[in-house]
Amino acid sequence: MTTKTIAFRCALGLVLLGGCASTPAPQAAAAASAVRTPDAVLADSIAATGGLATWNAHRTVHLKVTVSLKAMALDGPAEHFLTKADKSLVRTTVTGVGLVLEGTNGQVFWSKDPVNGVRLLEGAEAEQARVEASWNADIEAHRLFSKIEMATDPPAGQECLVMTPRIGPPMRSCYDRQTHLQISQEGVRVTPQGDIPFRSTESDWRTVGGLKIPYLSEGQMGPVTVVTTVNDVAFDEPMDDAMFEPPATPQP
Repeated sequence: MTTKTIAFRCALGLVLLGGCASTPAPQAAAAASAVRTPDAVLADSIAATGGLATWNAHRTVHLKVTVSLKAMALDGPAEHFLTKADKSLVRTTVTGVGLVLEGTNGQVFWSKDPVNGVRLLEGAEAEQARVEASWNADIEAHRLFSKIEMATDPPAGQECLVMTPRIGPPMRSCYDRQTHLQISQEGVRVTPQGDIPFRSTESDWRTVGGLKIPYLSEGQMGPVTVVTTVNDVAFDEPMDDAMFEPPATPQP
């Protein structure tokens, strides 16, 4: 599970659109002016969520969540199955819409929903699915992104990275300077209905299996606000690899 995407909002996007300060000591001044690097930000985030050794100690994770679309009277349960080998399956059931699936066997990325049917993802869609299906996108950042840069205009108390995948638009991830936990992510979501701007915020971080997980995510995709609440997290359950395979021959 990536620290960035317990975000089932992405699956739904396929269907829906003062005084003087004292002079700091020389050491403090040097630390304050030190230039941070993307690798330092990523390393701090990994450590804050449990550390590399703890991430490597687990093999699978199964999350049960509730997804609610504000002001649209649409909600439903969702499950995310994920392996350390970057195999992923997201099942989302939305009232009035039906079952939405997003999955990958680690090589092929696919989706199935009542509007678009079964599709194999290509190009920018496949690359964004690759990021979302990664075990931990911060750990795997240099494999997933062709360019990672420090943002020049972070909000106060935050540090942000601009991360560009191999194909598709960049996204911006921001972290708290004190806790090093992710606060928000924003960018453009590529969907069959067109490119949709999105922004999400993560909060209510809790420790499960030695790792910190954001139990609350609120995302904005175009005009749609999606709130995702985690209900249960289970590590290291056995999983059948067949569940990650495409369900049928995709439509052209």
